[in-house]
Amino acid sequence: MEEGAMGAQVSIGDFALMTGLSRKALRHYHDIGILEPAHVDPGTGYRFYDTGQVDHAHIIRRFRSLGMSIPDIKALLSTDDAGARTAIITTHLEQMEAALAQTRDTVGALRELLAPASPPADVTLRHEPALAVWSVGATVDVFGIDDWFAAALRTLHRAVAAATGAPDAVVSGGLYERALFLEQHGRALLFVPAPPSVEPPEGVRAEVLPRTEFAVLTHPGGHDGIDRSYAALGIYVNEHLISGQGPIREHYLGGTPTDPARFTATEICWPIFGTTAPSV
Repeated sequence: MEEGAMGAQVSIGDFALMTGLSRKALRHYHDIGILEPAHVDPGTGYRFYDTGQVDHAHIIRRFRSLGMSIPDIKALLSTDDAGARTAIITTHLEQMEAALAQTRDTVGALRELLAPASPPADVTLRHEPALAVWSVGATVDVFGIDDWFAAALRTLHRAVAAATGAPDAVVSGGLYERALFLEQHGRALLFVPAPPSVEPPEGVRAEVLPRTEFAVLTHPGGHDGIDRSYAALGIYVNEHLISGQGPIREHYLGGTPTDPARFTATEICWPIFGTTAPSV
C-alpha cells in the first residue's frame, strides 16, 4: 500500500502516541521490514518517523488486532494489486468466521456443563441376540482412535460393497473395552452385519457377537458432546439397574454410501445384567 505524502519527522515517542504502537512494536516492525523509520540517526541510533506514515501504522495495528499474521500483513502492504489485497483480506475473514463458529460451539458446550447431567427419560432396555458380523479390531490409544475409526469404517464398507454389490449404507457398530476409558488405551472393534454366505476379504474378520442385554440411549449425531449422553446413561443404569462389566457397544445410524461417517444418531448400549430370562 502507498504511504501518505511526506510530512514532518517525529520522534519514536511521538509516533507511538499518534499510532497506538509501542516502542517495542515499532522496533519489531522495523526489524521485519513492514514499517521502517523515515530516518535513523547514525550516531545515536534514534528512530524518526514521518507523519505521512501514520496511516500505514494504523493499518498494521488494526489488522494485528484482528489476528492477521505478520506475513499476510506484509503481503497486503507490499502489493498495489487490488485483487491480491482482496484475496488476502477475504481469506482472513473466512478464518475469523471459522474461529467464531468454533467459539460459539465451545460456548454452547460450556453452557451445557452449567446444567448437571440428569438421568434421561428415554432409556430403553434391549436384548441384542447373537449377531454374525464382519469386524476390524485393534488395540488403540484414545488420542489416535479417530484416525483408526475412519480407516476401519472405510475398510468395512468397501468389503461389504464388494461382497454384495449393494450401494445401500449398512448400519455399523463399535465395541469398546473399558480399558479405553480407564487407561486411554485398549481394544476397539468396528463391525457390520456379515453378508450371507460370503467369506470376508483379507484384513476383515468374521465372528459372532454374543447375545447381550443393554440399556440404550440414542445420542443425536456422532461423537460431538457424547460424553454428556454417556454420563446421563451411566447415571440411569447405576441408579435403576445393575451395570454389567462388558464392553460398551455403539451403533452408528444415518450414514450414507458416499459419507458413511456422517451419522445422524449414535446408539450407546451400556451392558447390564439380564432383564429377560434366557431361552431354554
